[in-house]
Parts: sequence; C-alpha cells; structure tokens
Amino acid sequence: MNHPIPRCVMVTGAGGNLGHKVVEALARTDWCELVVGIDRSGDYSKFSDVARKRLRLVQGDLTLRSGEWTRAMEEVDAVIHFAALNPVPDSSWPDSLASYEMTSNLLMECVRAGVGRFVFASSNHTMGAYKDMPLAAKMGPGRLTTRIATAPGTKWHDGTRELHSLAYGTAKVMGEKQCAAVAELSGGKLSTVSVRVGWALTGENRARDITHSGSPASTSDVSTLDDEARRALRWFRNMWLSNRDLDQLFIRSVLAPSDQWPSQAIIVNGVSNNEGMDWDLSDATAYLGYHPEDDAYRDIARS
Repeated sequence: MNHPIPRCVMVTGAGGNLGHKVVEALARTDWCELVVGIDRSGDYSKFSDVARKRLRLVQGDLTLRSGEWTRAMEEVDAVIHFAALNPVPDSSWPDSLASYEMTSNLLMECVRAGVGRFVFASSNHTMGAYKDMPLAAKMGPGRLTTRIATAPGTKWHDGTRELHSLAYGTAKVMGEKQCAAVAELSGGKLSTVSVRVGWALTGENRARDITHSGSPASTSDVSTLDDEARRALRWFRNMWLSNRDLDQLFIRSVLAPSDQWPSQAIIVNGVSNNEGMDWDLSDATAYLGYHPEDDAYRDIARS
C-alpha cells in the first residue's frame, strides 16, 4: 500500500492535553498544510501563533454522523483521534460507550471520505490488570507486548477512594478491534494505528510528578511508601511518555508506510524508553520507526 504524505490532518479532542500538544507538533512540520481540529470550545486562544496559521477548529458531536465535522472529512488525509465524551480513566459505562460510538463513527466516515490513515489514541488501561496479581507474575522488562491477551481495567487508590478503569479500558479494547475490522473491510484503502498511550501529564509533563495515586492532579508524598504503593508508583512511572516522544510517536503514526506491516491495522505501545519497564516497544520501532529519546528515571534524576 502506497501511503502518501498527508497534507491535511484531523485531530479530534484538539483542545485537550494530548490533542493540543499534537496539533502544535503538526504545525511545526514542513509537510502538514492544514490541521482540522475537532474541539468543543472552538477556542483558538489556547494555541500558539504558529499553530493558528494552519489550524481550523470545527465544533461537532462525534456521536452523530452528521454536521460540520463530517463535511470537513472530505479534505482530510489522516485522522488522529483523541476525543472522548469523558476522558478520565474512571469514566462510567455510559460515557465509555459514547466514546466508543465516537470511534466507530469516525472510522465509518474515514471509509466514506477516502481517508488513508486513522490513528487511534488507545490506552495503557487496555492492559491495566497486568499491574496486579495474578497477571503481574507474568511481567518483567519487555514482557508486556501487544501480542499477549488484553486485560482491561487498572485498579488504584487515588488517596480518597478505590478506582477501577474497567469501563474505560474495555471501550479502548473495543476501539482497537473496530480499527482492525474496518481496516480489513476497506480492502487496503484505510490503514490504522492503535497507540496504547502511557502517562503524559499536562504542561511540562515531568516524570517526577507521577505519583502512586494514579491521579495526574495528586501531590501525594512518594518518600515513604509501603510495598503496594511502591509497586503502583513503578507501574505508573514506567508508562511515562515525554512531550517530545509523544510528538514523535504520533507524527510517525501518521507518516509511516504500511507496506511492511503484518496487516493494515497495528497496535503499538506508546511510552518513552523508561529503564526496566514491562512495556515492549519493538513493534513501534519496527512498524513506525519510533525511537524514543527520554527515560523517566533519567528525568527524575535530573530534577
């Protein structure tokens, strides 16, 4: 399959943490001429002057296959999909179902409009049950590949209550399966990349700010932890994805040709090169040419 360079890229959830960063990264390239950002607010002020020159924001309800966002698909070459009805990992089953509906509608519109590449922001929560026993016994450096069975739903305590991302993780697993099914049925016209995104905090995104609570907003003390808390902290820090590795990963996901892929739908882990982590990056390197530059533990040591 010949994969041309996409001149127009749609980014859903463009105003969110990950979407905003990727819009800025696309605007800095010399090949992306237009970014169509799907954003509820329609607020251009959050973007840099460089990004605003190439950005067109579109408001729309992705749970409906109608409106301005579907018309905008006609000029789009690739889609990067971050949007969710409720993007937090402990979102409810109804919210997660609506988010899955968004993914399904986008895929259908990609086929209708002849879009060549769909990049789905899946999640580490598709494999969250490997954090704890009994599945944790199977883990070790590099053992968490994209070829072992999914186990959605991370359990964690945020300092106030016990949480479980089963609904959120299940919707991401189903989104990955939908990507594979639609890519196969497209007869080679659409290729998809599902990226199991790790931890990329807002703003500066420093690894030292990740805590054992599993909450990006937490300021929990990590100096005195029991065994369970230390294990949770290691799990979360091992999934750190730095800002520049985030940019590289999603740009490579849009650009990489699919000729040498095992199928037209691939799944890759999306983390930085964190020392001793369970997450395996061999598929992301082989299929996308992703070579992460950062390591959570080097970042912590520097700070």
